[in-house]
Amino acid sequence: MARKPRISSAIADLIARNERHAWTLEELHARLTRSGTATDFSSVFRATEKLVAAGALRKVLLEDGRARFELAAAHHDHLLCTRCDELVPVPCLISPRAFAALEARAGVTIAEHHVVLSGLCRDCRKITRRRRAHA
Repeated sequence: MARKPRISSAIADLIARNERHAWTLEELHARLTRSGTATDFSSVFRATEKLVAAGALRKVLLEDGRARFELAAAHHDHLLCTRCDELVPVPCLISPRAFAALEARAGVTIAEHHVVLSGLCRDCRKITRRRRAHA
């Protein structure tokens, strides 16, 4: 009898709770450990890769070299907060009509895209505004 994928289930449950939009491997490992799920880093890595391969999670690779994992859902783009490194979902910035025009003009077919903006998340923006107001 095959073993139940305990770590994969724990990761899927954690991400589905929406405590945050996307998680690094380090964040997943730390949160699972704090919640009492005994695991090691390599098990977290293998479990997230299995969840990506199964289509349950999406792996988002960023310039900082650290992958983030999010629930596989409708397409959206992201903002990476330059202060706290939070990956924030934002609506897709490119309309289907713009894609069609780009494909026609360039003679290509676009299968997918990934836009990552940089700036401040809502919480960091509030902190910055408060500091400016008190200065």
